[in-house]
Amino acid sequence: FMKRKARKPMGQIPPEDLSLFCQQTALILRSAIPLEDGLFAIAEGLPKEGAQLVSELGETVSSTGSFSGALEKAGVFPSYLTSMVVIGESSGKLEEVLTALGEYYDRESRLKRQIRSAILYPMLSVLLMTAVIGVLVFRVLPIFRRVLESLGVGTSGGPLMSLGYGFGVGVLVFLLAVIFLSLLALFLSKWKKGRRFLLKICRHVKPARELTDKIAASRFASVLSMLLSSGYHAEDAMAEIPKILPEGAAAEKVEKVRKRMEEGQSLADAIEDEGLFPGLYGRMVGVGSRTGALDKVLQRLATLYEEETDEAIQAAVGSIEPVMVGLLSVVIGGILLSVMLPLLGALSAIG
Repeated sequence: FMKRKARKPMGQIPPEDLSLFCQQTALILRSAIPLEDGLFAIAEGLPKEGAQLVSELGETVSSTGSFSGALEKAGVFPSYLTSMVVIGESSGKLEEVLTALGEYYDRESRLKRQIRSAILYPMLSVLLMTAVIGVLVFRVLPIFRRVLESLGVGTSGGPLMSLGYGFGVGVLVFLLAVIFLSLLALFLSKWKKGRRFLLKICRHVKPARELTDKIAASRFASVLSMLLSSGYHAEDAMAEIPKILPEGAAAEKVEKVRKRMEEGQSLADAIEDEGLFPGLYGRMVGVGSRTGALDKVLQRLATLYEEETDEAIQAAVGSIEPVMVGLLSVVIGGILLSVMLPLLGALSAIG
């Protein structure tokens, strides 16, 4: 936990570290160990920066008795985590809240790893294709051009070779453009306005739109379930969710749900009317509300959406390999044909 520098900007602690911290703290409470003593024990097994931060949390808890106040004073934990701890302390469910937070940040960590893997593999494939085509165009083709010129097949190596060269350069320019746009997207994702711009672009691409909708639905269900099970009223829970949910169509639907609730509609009816959970999932929310098990139904929906997101990412990654292999085969085949056909023609003429 906290392998990076202790004083990071708000919300920048990696989710895997937050998950571990919440799980360890919940274990301390479950074991009936005083919280400050448990925090000092956690600090003993951490690197220097993390140990200092957790020790400061323990000292603040020891002097004030408030865990949420210690987290807020540290200034490096997400506001959502701090707000949930406040609710846990006031409702007497701090252990349950921390356990749920540990699971939430664990899901966030897995999701980020999946997305990184889905992005990394195509990028490596594009870089490999760029290198292979670059070698063919700028190293191999000039050699064959000189061979053909020595055989008297035109000063340019024949029209087919010129066509192959132009084709290779065109594909190379396209791949370089893809690499540039990918790096630009990575750069923009570091800022809030950049992420908002990228999300708007994703809304115009159907597979990306469906994937972002599933991710948003999973987060919404998970957070709402956690808030309701922690003692939040439905109206207060809906006011907290925009702090967590990424901006986009789902966030707009959440705002519409909140407005419907202000007009007197129930939470389940507002969710169903706005289509936050389509089809069977929407009906599950209605059943959960009528049976008093809405938080459990929402937690189940979060799990189902997480599984669907995982399957969608795996399917996308799985479809990339044959596409990239097929494209590489076509490009290399076209370049080689542009070389071999003039060469065979020249050899036949000589024969």
